[in-house]
Amino acid sequence: MNRIATIVSALALVAASAFSASAQLVKDGEEIADAKLFAAAKAEGKASIFGTYPTESLQPVLDQFQKDTGIALEYVRLPTSRMYDRVIAEFAAGRLDADYIDLTDLKLIKGWMERGILAKHKTPSHDKIAPLLRDPDGYWYYVVRPIQSIAVNTEMLKEADYPKKWADLLNPKYKGLIGLPHLDAGGSALTLYAFFRNKIGADSWTKLAANEPRIQATTQPIQNDLQRGRTSLATVGVTGAMQMIEDKAPIKIIFPEEGLIGFGCMGNVTSSAKHPNAAKVYMNYITSKYGSTLVSKTGSYGSHMDAPSPRNGSLALPAQDQVFTLGIDEWSKVVESYPKEWRDAFEKK
Repeated sequence: MNRIATIVSALALVAASAFSASAQLVKDGEEIADAKLFAAAKAEGKASIFGTYPTESLQPVLDQFQKDTGIALEYVRLPTSRMYDRVIAEFAAGRLDADYIDLTDLKLIKGWMERGILAKHKTPSHDKIAPLLRDPDGYWYYVVRPIQSIAVNTEMLKEADYPKKWADLLNPKYKGLIGLPHLDAGGSALTLYAFFRNKIGADSWTKLAANEPRIQATTQPIQNDLQRGRTSLATVGVTGAMQMIEDKAPIKIIFPEEGLIGFGCMGNVTSSAKHPNAAKVYMNYITSKYGSTLVSKTGSYGSHMDAPSPRNGSLALPAQDQVFTLGIDEWSKVVESYPKEWRDAFEKK
């Protein structure tokens, strides 16, 4: 009987082990959620995601997550300024429905942290994400890093006149032809102008402003101007330019010699989440190598350092450590000094 009991016990352990392994969320050999977390997340069944990344760009990742997990996602997309204010107001009133939130502005992320809105959740990939792209204690992570480049309208500009470098935008021959964002457009604009200051030259704003660029408050009008020929070249998000090309617009993307500029959507689980386990699984998923690879297929960089770079057709973009991105310390410095300096350069009479 003892031998039979031993055999039965051993078989039970094997069965239990197999059940436990099958209950984990594992993709391509990478554990994204252990059995306990995944079971709790599936019991919740859904998560509310408040994000700043365009819905159409993130949709393939959201769809694959739901397919892989069986957890439903409701995605609410707002620009950073509106997202920040809405979350603060709803959190203060005790009626924040978001289980996950993100922004494109690190200063505002700090504001959420100070108010206790973001929960501390270290993802399994924490150590595989560059320190520049995460909070050391796990309060926020870059989940998506869109990139900016130069795009030209091929019907408005001859190929011989295409810029090859960011510094070329300072050339007087482009006077009146360039589309740029206003500094207040958000994190993408702040990073763009910081790149010019850090990499092109301290006087780059003055020279750029002398070319009388057409400045817009948000990204979409910049793309519209370029597509309709109101400008001949512009600084744009690569995903937006790729969409214009897919829509048969006469647009060509230029990858400047000095490199690319990346900004990000940074977020995490909320402290008031009604579906915290499902939100944690989403965070683990999108910051994993597997999830970051899905993000790269949308044309943006994921956060995991081992994930591949995005591609544009047959062209692979540089490794992520070659993309200019502001860290939180530098961000905090420039966000205070840049507004007045930028207005002095671009809005002086």
